Amino acid sequence: MSSKIEFKKRRDFGQIINDSFTFIRQHFKPLVKNYFIFCGLFVLGGMLSMLLQQYKTVNMINNVTPETASSTFGFGAQFGLEYFLSILFSIAGYASTTVATLSYIGIYVKKGNQTPTTDEVWGYFKHYFLKVLGSSLLVSLMVGIGLVFCLIPGLWLLPFVSLVFPIMIIENGTFSYSFSRSFKLIKDNFWLTFGTLIIIWIIVYACMSFIVLPTTLFSMIGLFSSTKPQMSLVFTMFSTVLQYLCQVFTIIPVVTITLSYFNLVEEKESTGLMERISNFGTTEKPIDTRPEDY
Repeated sequence: MSSKIEFKKRRDFGQIINDSFTFIRQHFKPLVKNYFIFCGLFVLGGMLSMLLQQYKTVNMINNVTPETASSTFGFGAQFGLEYFLSILFSIAGYASTTVATLSYIGIYVKKGNQTPTTDEVWGYFKHYFLKVLGSSLLVSLMVGIGLVFCLIPGLWLLPFVSLVFPIMIIENGTFSYSFSRSFKLIKDNFWLTFGTLIIIWIIVYACMSFIVLPTTLFSMIGLFSSTKPQMSLVFTMFSTVLQYLCQVFTIIPVVTITLSYFNLVEEKESTGLMERISNFGTTEKPIDTRPEDY
């Protein structure tokens, strides 16, 4: 049996990635259960909103003529209320995934590597959700503005804003405290954090694309018809449902950035090492005994 993951320890790049998947494998059922309990409403709301949007879009494409093309693809025609509702639900869904996963990890660490209960996660979730949701809107705006200005500023901000939420929940910090602390922790470790985030998101998007891509291609095949181009409504709807179900994969980067957070804290403050030294010979709970890199 694999030893339980100890979050409060130093890790290199490979250990962060490997331990992310190890932790998820060990806690797969409770993590997925908590995801659908606390995030399911937002996933369902986003899915229904996008299904309405896709239904309207497919009908527009399938019924367009040269005479109606300009009016059919106007801004108001394509982006209705359902489109903006889907964006709102997506932001709320990501915030809820972040809070539910970080709450689970925070309680897991606090309990000495013991699995949290749903009630314990709910206690954290209801306290932090609105705070993280508001912060998500703010950091999305910051990164969006950064991406508009030559792309580089937005990419540079990604590691810092990603670390805000673990600090906010695990240390119970305000947004300003969490934001400033993220800069202090990432100082001298920018490329490790940035590289870890890029690799884990590439893995996540590859997994999601592997599941969704076939139905997306089938929905587009009709557009290449030589007689009357038609998008498949059935495959488009099915692809949309799969896209929202695949959002469960976003648990992975949350676990990864949390491991990165503990790695940075341990490197600068050695809190976990000092705890293990003070508890040496007194704890009976199994811990991850793999050597750390100092």
